[in-house]
Amino acid sequence: MPPFDPPADPRLVLVGIDQKSLDHTGSWPWPRNIEADFMKTIVNAGANPHTVAFDLLFTDDYDKFHNLKSTSGDNYDELLANAAGQLPSVVTGALSLAPEHKLKDELFAESETQIELSEPSLTVPLPSVRGNINKIVGSNVAIFPIRSLRKQSLFGFVNDEPSPIDHVRHSIPLLVHVKDKVYPSFALQILCQMLNVDPDKVEIDLPNCIVKLKNASGKIWSIPISERGEFTINYRREDGFQGVSFITLLSYLGDHAANGTPLPKEADIQNKVLLIGQTETGLTDLGPTPLQSNSPLVYTHLNVINNVLHNDYLGFVPLFWVVIGWAFFTWGTLLSLRYAPIFWFVYIPMSVTLLYTIFAFAIFWVWSLEIAMAWPILSYGVVNFGAVILRWREEQRGKQQLKQIFSRMLPSGLVSHLLDHPENLNLGGSMRPVTILFSDIRDYTKFSENIDTAELVRQLNIYFERMVACVEECRGTLHKFIGDAVMAAWGDIPALSLGVEEDARNSVRSALMMRLKLRELNIERQAAGQIPLRIGIGLNHGDVAAAQIGASIRSEFTVIGDPVNVASRLEGMTKEFHTDLAISESVRLLIGDGFLVRRLGLIQLKGKTKATVVYEVLAEKTKPHESKWAEEDIARYEQAFDDFLARRFTEAEAGFLACGKNHPEDHCVKRYLEVSREFLINPPPPDWDGRIVMETK
Repeated sequence: MPPFDPPADPRLVLVGIDQKSLDHTGSWPWPRNIEADFMKTIVNAGANPHTVAFDLLFTDDYDKFHNLKSTSGDNYDELLANAAGQLPSVVTGALSLAPEHKLKDELFAESETQIELSEPSLTVPLPSVRGNINKIVGSNVAIFPIRSLRKQSLFGFVNDEPSPIDHVRHSIPLLVHVKDKVYPSFALQILCQMLNVDPDKVEIDLPNCIVKLKNASGKIWSIPISERGEFTINYRREDGFQGVSFITLLSYLGDHAANGTPLPKEADIQNKVLLIGQTETGLTDLGPTPLQSNSPLVYTHLNVINNVLHNDYLGFVPLFWVVIGWAFFTWGTLLSLRYAPIFWFVYIPMSVTLLYTIFAFAIFWVWSLEIAMAWPILSYGVVNFGAVILRWREEQRGKQQLKQIFSRMLPSGLVSHLLDHPENLNLGGSMRPVTILFSDIRDYTKFSENIDTAELVRQLNIYFERMVACVEECRGTLHKFIGDAVMAAWGDIPALSLGVEEDARNSVRSALMMRLKLRELNIERQAAGQIPLRIGIGLNHGDVAAAQIGASIRSEFTVIGDPVNVASRLEGMTKEFHTDLAISESVRLLIGDGFLVRRLGLIQLKGKTKATVVYEVLAEKTKPHESKWAEEDIARYEQAFDDFLARRFTEAEAGFLACGKNHPEDHCVKRYLEVSREFLINPPPPDWDGRIVMETK
């Protein structure tokens, strides 16, 4: 959660119907005895939540269609209603519908709605409304929870249609009208339960766009709405809300009720509000929000409730002040830069634009204030940059032509570097801390032996296109192609370097990206009847000479030194360890803790007298799904490896055996398990330090 996001109200708990719940309970929709059992388990466990709210629609008689009965003979709808009656506060969803176009369908739907409204229900319309209720979102047609459930629980309307402009949910109705009555939304109904506000203490002032809630002690909450009764949501990050899987919570509560097993923190629902909703991406109740392209829509209700509880409303800077500020800065810039050099004509407007952007984000993060950004920035840029574009284009035309020619033969970053600093074309260079990457296609002979030359070149070019894009995207420099191999570096060009640590991290990100892009390419190749490609990647860091090497009539920019050779050796040793990515200890020390990493071994590379620890990078920690190894598996493997190096071969054997349960085909696990067992029978000599000596490159 970002630092400017206040923590979510600790009383709110999202109970997610996720993939784990579906795997355990069955495909969606569930028979209603599952939700009934959930509520009964809460009662049996004595968990005592304040409110249980289902962001679900129980609007059709389930057993009318499914003819399902419990073992006791009760139908599932009655079970659900009876279970709801055992809890102090349960809220379910209703939905307002647009009527059909045909008159008879519309009249029938309205008649059905009128019949449902006349039935007994715990939910009553809000009586205190000032203004024209026809402006409020709603219609004469709605669907409600089943009648037996309405007698035991409250309902609120879950309508949350996206904006017709960008199809994003910026706001949702806080109020819904059905015929001539106004009802609370799902979120407002929950708020009334949390704050102990009776329906007759909800005051709706449409002309002033305010909903006031007043509890028995006299405390008042004023909620801003639009004339249509809609609430603009101030979204907060989803990971700021407490959440637990539906089946996990049910399991904890069941164990507590049956055996008295203590409840863990995530299952502590005492006096809390549980919102049960769909969170699995394969279900239907998802859609775009300003924070995510496909978010569980239960978060819209969570954010509304959280906004009100924290008085965390979204505000807007008046248009008048935006126009005054725009005019001041626009005319001030034009007058002050009238005769200024082109550098200042570009620098000052860019700085003003950047400061305005920072200001806009700052007031949004700190005070939840929105200010117009698109038209002020766009019009300011048009006014200030219109004249300078022509001057700038003339000066850049010559440089651009050179870039277009040489960028096909040299990395774009290097072309810019040499054009901006022509003195670097002279032979010679300087020592720089650089991270070097080598990648190579495995079994290249097998790949190329049955392909004619033209087709081989075509396929290689497709492969290189994907791999080079990974280097470029991660701010690396492509140095050369060596047959089917790629050599790249980070830190060799000062203008592209972000510092040795970030350069190293970018090199690893580039390698991980190569791995993913190769998977995508192999899918395309297999679909085309071509054999999949495998690669090995080696990364090393060290001080090398970044220099212009060659003769006076022909030279190239490259890096030379022993760290380059080590990177090539690391790429070669990936064959021995059946992995596609190996990094040296120097790289491991620079990249920090942002990656899932494990040790491959203490390796003495060919041509070296000293051994070094070599690592395998599995994924970034922010993307754990890209790794087959979970963090707990890596920790178990690392402990086993420590035991191995410390000659504790019994413990090492047990550790590698445990790793093998989840990763039975892993080469390192099998290798070190086998060696540990051998050493238990025939211990190594006293000078053994665990190193593996590589005999090949």
